[in-house]
Amino acid sequence: MVATFKIITSLHAAFASPRSMPPLSSDNDVASYKQKHKSTYGAKQNHPTTYDDNPVFKGPLQLQQTESPDLHRNRIHHYYRDNDQLCKYLDKDDNIPTHITSSTSTNTILKAICDHLARSNAPVDVKEVTESMEFYLRSGKRLIGAAKRGFQNNAEDTSNSQRTITIKDLCCGHGLTGMLFLACLPPGRIQNTTIQTILVDQTEPQSHSILRDCISEICPWISEETVTFISSPLEEYALNEAKEEAGATIVISTHACGSLTDKVVEYSIDTKVSSTAIMPCCYTGTDRGAPYGIRRMLGVSLSADIRRSFHLQEHDYHVDFAAIPKAITPMNRIVLAERRI
Repeated sequence: MVATFKIITSLHAAFASPRSMPPLSSDNDVASYKQKHKSTYGAKQNHPTTYDDNPVFKGPLQLQQTESPDLHRNRIHHYYRDNDQLCKYLDKDDNIPTHITSSTSTNTILKAICDHLARSNAPVDVKEVTESMEFYLRSGKRLIGAAKRGFQNNAEDTSNSQRTITIKDLCCGHGLTGMLFLACLPPGRIQNTTIQTILVDQTEPQSHSILRDCISEICPWISEETVTFISSPLEEYALNEAKEEAGATIVISTHACGSLTDKVVEYSIDTKVSSTAIMPCCYTGTDRGAPYGIRRMLGVSLSADIRRSFHLQEHDYHVDFAAIPKAITPMNRIVLAERRI
């Protein structure tokens, strides 16, 4: 009986979770560990240790869970008007920061934009606003971090040289998500770096320029000079676009329908972008290529995203999953990929 207990104890120790391991005991141990493990893709302090498929809201707006997310497809002005706590922001401007600087917090910027969109009766649903904000809050830091690492590991780059980060929002709709990425990066936030946004979709909706001008009243660096809308099918844009571009490129795409998400992934791989984040939808047929047993056990959507993850990993990307709250949309999974340098 004692022998059996010892065997069980030793097996438990051998297969214990890394979180149960003792801490490094001395400075020498820490130095030795860092020397042996140079990858930047190990456990990270600010990253969640488990995947939450329905996280809590991080942004300034928190939608209630309803029978259908489509119930949140009402204009943001109407949502504020019908909410006892938010309606007060429709009648006054004193909540707008007089001057947003490089040190202004992301939450302050997003709250100011959100209130101003409502006050201006901007042509956008509250669902779309929360979706874009939550997407940024769960992917932006990591995408930008990957771009900055690329600069640091570039032998020709110096700390004093002017750099460029281009954020490409593909299949962008009215382009709110791409513009929010730029809005949350005021001039000077990243030293010696110019940031621009390129929005790509088949046609430019009338709402785009209205939203751009509305956001620019809060964030003056949002303008026609820093935000470019290209009206083009994704396939045509990918053919005409240069494969190698100066600076670092980040690709994002929220709810590119069906196989369009795979085309976004292929574009990211072909152009060797620094990082990419996609939030797929309309999964029918997108699981082709995943093993039958995986599809049968995990279903179409997860099988498709696992296949996409392996495809990105095979092309030197570190891949992770994140999610936005399901109260916004049931199609809430984000596939995050950072290029290994």
